[in-house]
Order: sequence, then C-alpha cells, then structure tokens
Amino acid sequence: LLLDDISTVVVEPNCTATVTATGHLEILVRPRKGARGETRTGPEAQRGAEAAPAEGAPSPSGDADPVQLSLYSHRFMGIAEQMGRTLQRTSVSTNIKERLDFSCALFDASGGLVANAPHIPVHLGAMQDAVQLQQRRWEGDIHAGDVFLSNCPHTAGGSHLPDLTVITPAFLPGDGEAPAFWVASRGHHADIGGATPGSMPPFSHSLSEEG
Repeated sequence: LLLDDISTVVVEPNCTATVTATGHLEILVRPRKGARGETRTGPEAQRGAEAAPAEGAPSPSGDADPVQLSLYSHRFMGIAEQMGRTLQRTSVSTNIKERLDFSCALFDASGGLVANAPHIPVHLGAMQDAVQLQQRRWEGDIHAGDVFLSNCPHTAGGSHLPDLTVITPAFLPGDGEAPAFWVASRGHHADIGGATPGSMPPFSHSLSEEG
C-alpha cells in the first residue's frame, strides 16, 4: 500500500511501482510466469488465468480480501460524507447550513445500511427502517427518477415529525427492474405545522399536535 494525504494506492503482486522525477507514480505489470519460470502466452496462459482466482476476489471459504474490504468501505463512506457536504453547501436553511442537523447514508438493494457519514446518531439508527418500509410499500412500482419523502416516526422509521427523510433509489444503466442501491438524507425542518411554532410543543401528547 502506498499512502499519501489524499489517496491510497494498492500495488498488486507482479507489479512494480516507481515515483518519477515529476512526482507521478508509474506502475509496471510484469508477465505472469509458469511453475518453471517460463512466461506463459496464448491458450495456455488463458487456461491458467481461468483456473486462477482473480486478484482481490473472495476466497473459497467466503472470507473477504482485507485490502478490498478496506478500500470499498472508505469509498462508500466517502460517498455519504460528500452527500452531507453537498447538502450543507446548497441549503438555505439555518438548521442544515449552520446547525448541521442532518444525516446522509448509503443502503444496499434490500435497504440495509452500507455506510453512513458521522452525522446525527438518532437519525442514522432509524433510517434503515425508513428506507426498507418505502421499499416494501412501493415494491414493483419503483422507477428511475422516483424520490420518496417520509417523516412519520410511528409507521415510517422517522425520528420526529420535523425530520424529513428524502429517499432515492439508484438503478444501474440499462437495468430498470429494481434499484441496485438506495441513498437517503434526513434533515430537520424548522416548522411543519403543529400547535406552536417550531413543531415541537413541550405539552404535546400526540403526533397531530406536532404537525
């Protein structure tokens, strides 16, 4: 592994990494060799490539490659963190831009949490339920471009009514049958109705009194 302030580079077996005079990283891939040291080419090399497991592929025992696991874990975390930074920059709400009362996360095709940015714990603990409920509710009728808005803590995995969750399904190119993964953002809105301004009356006894 080659580490610097902004990146991590994995140098695979049979590869040589060199830092050039201009500061660039040059990686040379050496040909694979057979058991006696000869370089295999043609059909023989093809058969050997088919028989050998791919670099970074899971082992037959099902154990994940630790380097690949770390790289993808940080990549998914980076997506969630970038979602949060974009939300903060583009927001006009004081709750989002200054109070940072929001959370962003990435979910798999079944709605299970894959990665979340280090935002608000109470949001993140319930967001998986919110995504999975919408997935079950609209199963078979989810299309590219759909966006779901949810906030009910009683039936839809919300934290409280002023916290609105925007849930977006993501599809692979050419595959519109079912979402490949989901992204969701939850943010606090200043007022959604209710008995008092702010939608959080201290004397409320039911959800209808909040909004």
